[in-house]
Amino acid sequence: MPKTNSRKKIYTLTAVACILFSLLFSIHFWCFNESFYKSEHDKIRLYGKSIADHIGISDEQLKDLTSFTLDYLNDPKASLDLQMEVKGQIREVFTDDEKAHMVDVRRLNLIANGLLIMSGIITFVGIGYSLYRKEMHILKSSYRKALISAMFVITVLGIWILIDFDSFWTMFHHVFFPGNDLWILDLRKDILIMIVPPEFFNHLVIRITLSAVFFLFFFYCLFSLLSRKKGSA
Repeated sequence: MPKTNSRKKIYTLTAVACILFSLLFSIHFWCFNESFYKSEHDKIRLYGKSIADHIGISDEQLKDLTSFTLDYLNDPKASLDLQMEVKGQIREVFTDDEKAHMVDVRRLNLIANGLLIMSGIITFVGIGYSLYRKEMHILKSSYRKALISAMFVITVLGIWILIDFDSFWTMFHHVFFPGNDLWILDLRKDILIMIVPPEFFNHLVIRITLSAVFFLFFFYCLFSLLSRKKGSA
């Protein structure tokens, strides 16, 4: 009995890790997908202008600036010090407040990267262990319970996002960036928020949510298939 309970704990941990991995993988994929940024930059308009025109740079400069900013988020030693020609004048691209906020964003991203790797390892080791023990049906059962809870949370958040994205986004920043308001930027003068305006984040969160749901059900289908193949569904 104790050994059985220990294995159930392993499968519960695997199920939770699988859900966390699905979410974090979706976040990382979309947050660092430069094709997505390009698509959004091509269609979003700020005060009737394209993002590049509103900032006062070329489309190629916008692409390079986006790559530079994304690279910063994955490099703990990188700096955001950068000068560019903006509206015909050489200037420092980011203000001190923007840089300070990005320090917080990078810290959060690096933590998420670590959790992504850890949850991925636990997920696939747990799947391998369940296959070795021929107990995929136990993992499937544990995952089903975790999936129900996850889908409830996602549904509630999804409704909130669709009804009032601004309040959701404000709460997100209060939770993950407590104690400061550096994230409150001016769309008329702060280049950081011009690169990723509110409309961009709205589209980003929707894509992350849909991707996470896809992977959550992909794993459930995978576990169901493997359970049947082992004759233990």
